[in-house]
Amino acid sequence: MADPCVVGLDVGGTHSRAVLATVGGRVLGTGRAGGGNPTVLGAGAAIANIVAALRAALGDRAGGRVEACVVGLAGVSTLMADPGAAGVLEQAWADAGLVCPVRVVSDVTVSFAAGTPHADGTLLVSGTGAVAARMHDRLPALFRDGYGWLLGDDGSGFWIGRQAARATIAAADGRAPMAELAKAVLEALLDQSPDSSPTTGRTGSATSGRTWPESGLGLGLGGGGGEGGGAGGGRGEAGLGNGGDGRNGGAPTVVRVAGQASDRASDRASDHASDHASDTAPGTSDAGTSTTPSTIAPSNSAATPGKESNPPDQQSPSRSAAIGEGFGLRGRRRASELVRAVSAQPTVALARLAPLVMAAYELGDPAARRIVEEAARVLVDSLAGVGPVAGQPVVLGGSVLVSRSPVFDAVAAAVGRRWPDSPIGLAHDGAAGATWLAAREVLGARDGALVHAAFTNDDRWSAKFS
Repeated sequence: MADPCVVGLDVGGTHSRAVLATVGGRVLGTGRAGGGNPTVLGAGAAIANIVAALRAALGDRAGGRVEACVVGLAGVSTLMADPGAAGVLEQAWADAGLVCPVRVVSDVTVSFAAGTPHADGTLLVSGTGAVAARMHDRLPALFRDGYGWLLGDDGSGFWIGRQAARATIAAADGRAPMAELAKAVLEALLDQSPDSSPTTGRTGSATSGRTWPESGLGLGLGGGGGEGGGAGGGRGEAGLGNGGDGRNGGAPTVVRVAGQASDRASDRASDHASDHASDTAPGTSDAGTSTTPSTIAPSNSAATPGKESNPPDQQSPSRSAAIGEGFGLRGRRRASELVRAVSAQPTVALARLAPLVMAAYELGDPAARRIVEEAARVLVDSLAGVGPVAGQPVVLGGSVLVSRSPVFDAVAAAVGRRWPDSPIGLAHDGAAGATWLAAREVLGARDGALVHAAFTNDDRWSAKFS
């Protein structure tokens, strides 16, 4: 007789991942689809992606063989608040061939289960979003952060990416040195080296100018939102899943979110950037040459009759040194190009800049070091806010932490100093945690604990952040 089968899903705002396995932990199939956070996508699109991942994991196997299914869902409170969602979900499970009970829980629950078989402890997650939670009987009892990119998610992949973009703006317009991080961000977003023209294109870069480097970051797009919070889905649901193993990172990926509101916001931000770029140097063309009479000149220089004034990028050495190398039109234009490139993407796609910060950190870039140190500090502060208990595990999840990034190193060191009696667990894969929870429902608590390692132990955490 064949072993009973179970299914687990980890559903975030960026990806939905499903695993079909035996109750002993042997993987039979996996599936991956787009994000399933209903707060971000709406219930219909979210459920469609969840079912697509489930069908891919099942393959041609009969759904009737599955004896239990657990779904860890970012935005679960949003979905459950929809009066029609329960019926739609039941129909979706039936359409996929499932006849077993399906338990839908927070993605916080499956992430914690991926890192430890214990029922109580604390969880700290940093992926696209960030949240800390005190767990009791595998359910979240206390939260810190998880409020989404607009109001929270401090130390998350998005937060790190936004800091990287800000550091690059400062380097582009001359407020900071043009070091490794700024160069990498400009090349990734504008398809330019720092010495190329912002309007004429690249000087040999192989990176596409309108795509984002694939990072494997898979934490949900919208983050969590406290009770009634507008940015996320329910109390502290940060959209946790760590995006699988991150091994699809070879090709650039464009991330798009349906909906006209995001497009309008991007258009407004792009127009705003363009307006201010024009305001910087009235009377100049894109090439930086004067197109108006010589009376439009810097206020501290007199226009010579019959002779045009120097454009801003050709100011005298003393003035250039006084105001910063990038303060001229060229630097301002490059900064504005960066603003437009960022605004053209979904806001949370900034998280895909996080790997550039990690790489620059290893090269000793000062801005990257500041970002990493601050990210670790705010993450540990969130963890402290939920009060780790001596002897109970601290589980670290999300791709920023489990991928052995410099942020992980700093956070793990701080946890060891502050809570030396608490073992550290790594939530390698939320889908594995969900599948183990499903197996536990079939096997019972005692036998379920014995197979936890079969579902959750792998060596992917030892790979460097990329």
